[in-house]
Amino acid sequence: MRLFARRKSGRGKAQMRKAVRLLQRGKHPEAVEMLKELQTANPDNAAVALNLGAAHYHLGQHTQAIEQFQRGVELEPENARAWLNLAAAYNALGHIDRAEEALGRLGEINSDHPDRHYNLAILYLKRRKTLKAMAELELELAVSPGHALAGQLLQQLHKQLIT
Repeated sequence: MRLFARRKSGRGKAQMRKAVRLLQRGKHPEAVEMLKELQTANPDNAAVALNLGAAHYHLGQHTQAIEQFQRGVELEPENARAWLNLAAAYNALGHIDRAEEALGRLGEINSDHPDRHYNLAILYLKRRKTLKAMAELELELAVSPGHALAGQLLQQLHKQLIT
């Protein structure tokens, strides 16, 4: 889950930097509290919503993460990473159709966004569509040749088809 930075002035900027540092250090509960305060003061700040979503996601609070990611994409509908994170949160709750819709929206913004094809492959595997998953993994590797997980998963699927 990538973090979001938005330039602000004064105290809010310092608080945002501190919240992002807390997230980077894995101090998610503390980050949630700080980001909630920032959100109260800045309800239309997409970066605050998206970082709050990331903190909730890492705490396993996927419903709250979805709420924040949805808020983020409403505020910044062209934010590709926000759509990717929203898809991940939907997937974590087993909402495969919604995850696929979010990845579809991401594809409209940037069809070759890193991790888009990998995440689509995971969704296809959950639907037992192995060949479609493999095609998405091949596309992911074309976009991101060093994507180790995509490469490993593709090798496993090839072995399964052979045996």
